[in-house]
Amino acid sequence: MVDDFPTNLKHLRDVIQFGSSGLFYARVRVADLQFSLYKACPLKRKGMLCKKKVDEELYCASCDHRANKPTRNLYLRLELQNCEDPEISQTATVFSAVAEHYLNLKVEQFAKMVEEQPGQLEALLKSKIEQTVAVKLSIKAKGELEPLDWIVVSIQQENREIEGDEEASPDGQMNVDTNNEDGEIIEIESSSVNSEAYSPPKKRTKKN
Repeated sequence: MVDDFPTNLKHLRDVIQFGSSGLFYARVRVADLQFSLYKACPLKRKGMLCKKKVDEELYCASCDHRANKPTRNLYLRLELQNCEDPEISQTATVFSAVAEHYLNLKVEQFAKMVEEQPGQLEALLKSKIEQTVAVKLSIKAKGELEPLDWIVVSIQQENREIEGDEEASPDGQMNVDTNNEDGEIIEIESSSVNSEAYSPPKKRTKKN
């Protein structure tokens, strides 16, 4: 259960100021979400995909290789906020595998929405803002004098009551209504992080 998580963001920052690193749990609020989507090198090195960003000519400087079929790579930057004291915040990175579960979208689906459904994608991302979530963080130092890396290795929305314009569906999903530029209501279905796929948003005409 989320309530059993041993720390909040304030306590966590108190711990790591003494140089601690490792895996930590925290209950936090998502204050902001930004994403980066780019073409990446598909080569495997020592059994792992390179995933370094390729240039406009699909060249990977790390592998000295031109990728004929680059992969897509997605990462999110979350601003995490302490629930009890919003003045305390921390930016953390979410890489592709965890981002897919969090958004209920495969990278290919996300890329398609960027190109073809930007309004619906924006509504989906906005629906994640202000959520209280339980996160598992990998925190480590890049170098002796460099800031710590905060990496989200798992994230799960806290169970909460549905308020305002949000309606709970019979299967436990949450429907979040947002208005688009045409005055229509876009209904975003935000299911649990264990869902395998994201259902495209449904549109319904706004009633006067």
